[in-house]
This record gives sequence, structure tokens and C-alpha cells, in this order.
Amino acid sequence: MENPIIEIKKELIEWIKNLDDLETIQSLLELKNADETAITVSDEQAEYAVKDDFDERFARGMTSKEFRRRIIQHIDSLPWEK
Repeated sequence: MENPIIEIKKELIEWIKNLDDLETIQSLLELKNADETAITVSDEQAEYAVKDDFDERFARGMTSKEFRRRIIQHIDSLPWEK
């Protein structure tokens, strides 16, 4: 079984080979260049180290009492049938 993406790519290649409309070709070039720019930007961002701020986020988190209060409040707000 052949990959459906390969079939779609082949169809697109044939369509582009037979394309004579300059505006459509220009649009395709712009799309291609935009895609290359996005890849370049993401590669540069990959060089930055990820800050490990787990302890800070954990300290800002809610306490067990606050968690229980919110759970009870949520359960009480549900539309229970009586």
C-alpha cells in the first residue's frame, strides 16, 4: 500500500509542471519562502535553554485545603437531579 501523501505530492508536481499562470506561480513561491522562513526561525529558537522553574510554579500552586474547597464548590454547582 502506497502512502497517500506521496500520491498527493505527485499530483501537485504534475499540476505545477503544467501551470502557466504567473500569479499562481508567484503565490506558490511566496508560500514556499514563508515555509522556509518558519523553519529557520524555529531552528534558531531551539538553541535557547529551557528554564526549569518547577519549584517556583509549585510554590505558587494552590494548597490542599484550597483544592478541596474548589472541588466541593464545583460539585455543589453541578445540576444534580433530586
